[in-house]
Amino acid sequence: MKMLSLGCKTIKDGITTALIFFISGLCFISTGIWVIPEISYLPQIIIFMGAVILLMVPIILVASYLKNR
Repeated sequence: MKMLSLGCKTIKDGITTALIFFISGLCFISTGIWVIPEISYLPQIIIFMGAVILLMVPIILVASYLKNR
């Protein structure tokens, strides 16, 4: 059985993936703040999802660096 590892095949792919995660996390947070109406804690859920996506950015970068070292 093949072991799965976190990280991208190249550093360039890791940076691109981290940039996409960063932009999507910011979009989720801004959407939760300004766009979504206050219906049963929906903005807080969207903001939390954006924060989780933003927390994945350094993990992706470090994992890609360690994998390609």
